[in-house]
Amino acid sequence: MDPKPHFETLARYNRWANRRLYETAAQLSDAQFRENRGAFFGSLRGTLNHILVADRVWLERIEGDGPKPSSLDEILYDDFAGLRAAREVEDDRLLRVAAATAADRFDSILSYRSMAGTSHELPVAQILTHIFNHQTHHRGQAHTLLSQFGLDAPSIDFVYFLLNPQ
Repeated sequence: MDPKPHFETLARYNRWANRRLYETAAQLSDAQFRENRGAFFGSLRGTLNHILVADRVWLERIEGDGPKPSSLDEILYDDFAGLRAAREVEDDRLLRVAAATAADRFDSILSYRSMAGTSHELPVAQILTHIFNHQTHHRGQAHTLLSQFGLDAPSIDFVYFLLNPQ
C-alpha cells in the first residue's frame, strides 16, 4: 500500500479540524484566550502554541529547514490573530510535506536529536503519524477548554471530515 494518499488525507483533515477549532476559539475574549484553566499548557494560548511548536520541531527535522523553537512551551505568538495566521501557514506546510514525500521515503529512517540532545531514529511514516496524533491529542484539550467557556465546541472527529471534507 502506498502511504502517500493516507498522509495527504491526514494533512487535509488536520487543516479542516484546526480551522474549525480556531473559528470557535475566535469567539473568546483576549483574557479568556490567556486564562490559565489548569490544562497541561495552562491556557488555550499555551495549548495552541504548543501544537505549533511541536509541528515546527518535527517539520524542521524532516525538511532540515525552517523555524526551530527552543522549548515545547515556547509562546511563538502571544496574540490569537498571529497564532491563527501561523497555524494556517504550518497546516499548508504539512500538506506540502505530505504531497512532496516520495513513496519510498515513508519507510526510510530519520535520525534526529530530541530537544534534550538525545539521538533517536524512527521511520518517517511513524514520525508523520506522531505529528497528526499529537495534534489530535492536544486539540482534544483545546476542545475541552472551549467547552469550559460555554462555547459550542465543534465536532472535529475524523469521520465527520471524511463524510463532509469541504
